[in-house]
Amino acid sequence: MSDKREQRTRRRRILGAGVRSLGRGVLHTMPGYDRAKSWQKTGQDWFDTLGGLKGAAMKLGQIASQYRDFLPEPLIEQLTRLQRNAEPWAFERLEPVLDESWSDEQRALIAELDREAMAAASIGQVHRATLVDGREVVVKIRYPGVADAVDADIDNLGRLLKLSRFLPMRGRDIDVVLDELRERFIEETNYRQELAHLEALRAIELPGFVLPEPVPELCTEAVLVTSYIESRPVHEAPPERGQTIVEAINLQVFTHGVLHADPHAGNFGVTADGSIALFDFGCTKTLDLDTRRGLRDVVAAALDARWEDLHVALEGLDVVPPDSWARHGEIYREIYASHATASLEPIRHQSPYVFTDDGLIESIRGEIRASLRHWKLFNAAPQLVFLMRTLSGLYWILRNIHAEADLHTELQKIAAGDYDPPPASVEPPI
Repeated sequence: MSDKREQRTRRRRILGAGVRSLGRGVLHTMPGYDRAKSWQKTGQDWFDTLGGLKGAAMKLGQIASQYRDFLPEPLIEQLTRLQRNAEPWAFERLEPVLDESWSDEQRALIAELDREAMAAASIGQVHRATLVDGREVVVKIRYPGVADAVDADIDNLGRLLKLSRFLPMRGRDIDVVLDELRERFIEETNYRQELAHLEALRAIELPGFVLPEPVPELCTEAVLVTSYIESRPVHEAPPERGQTIVEAINLQVFTHGVLHADPHAGNFGVTADGSIALFDFGCTKTLDLDTRRGLRDVVAAALDARWEDLHVALEGLDVVPPDSWARHGEIYREIYASHATASLEPIRHQSPYVFTDDGLIESIRGEIRASLRHWKLFNAAPQLVFLMRTLSGLYWILRNIHAEADLHTELQKIAAGDYDPPPASVEPPI
């Protein structure tokens, strides 16, 4: 199938799912209509459509599944299935990618390549291999046509989000968020960029973590080869590794400004010596120094209940409009205070904090839902989309291992500047 025909097919499938969704939305106003069943059908429709298309379409569905506070639960239940391993392609469909990517000399470095995929995702899939020098490696192969479809997929889904009004966001806010997603997805389809991300995160040398070693001579735009790391599922990690994970995210965000931004269980593991293994570096977000300082100031102000100072810090991050405190200060004060009570009080009095089903996340979600009536007082802040996605994903990983971490002390360290970068190195390395 030609690229143009493939793009037309993808557009028809996405728009078709959108039209069906909108049709069900119209029926929601009818007396006696089963809205929960309708949302479930919509979710199943989107799962079938996005899961089959791979690429940015499937990735957007995965991200949408994390916004439980904004979307109906029956819809989320279906989209959450996209977070699990995708159905792998037959190796025969990927062989042309290797033929185009590797020279005869590069192929000669491979002693054996397993034709059965060990994992599959939205952009590509992974196969075990052995090099002629005996090294065990994994070969990540990009799906054909995925890179070419990013712009079209995001444009089509943007139209649907605006038409469906699923999200309480202004059209211009949807546009700037989609531009951020587009930039990340374009990077994610370029495995040379992923190689750079991996090298940047390896240079940080995160304590308690182990990252694969790249094999640069076999890496191309469509193929990434790295060392194989033997690991068990991350849910088998001991609870005390929670402190390791929390410190690692603080180092990435505040010290180095390079963030592994695809935190689901399949991208984490635990090795025989208890180290946390980290995989898949396509989605990596860099944070400039001003953003890192602004986030530090938000934490410091929240800990001290300095709501106007917190607002000023959020203004610098473009989360709230300029001069909005003068007009709506009391509303903002109430929102900030209630959110701080929900999120900070439980961890202030528990050291170490144990990630368990203690009602924390439900309390925070309740505050978010209560604040939605004031959503027009806030901006989309696209530069924070992947940070919030990362924190959400890490929370559930930490919950799965019943992690223990001294969160309040870590927040105090952030506020005090203990995680600030050294003066000689203030910009991210990529």
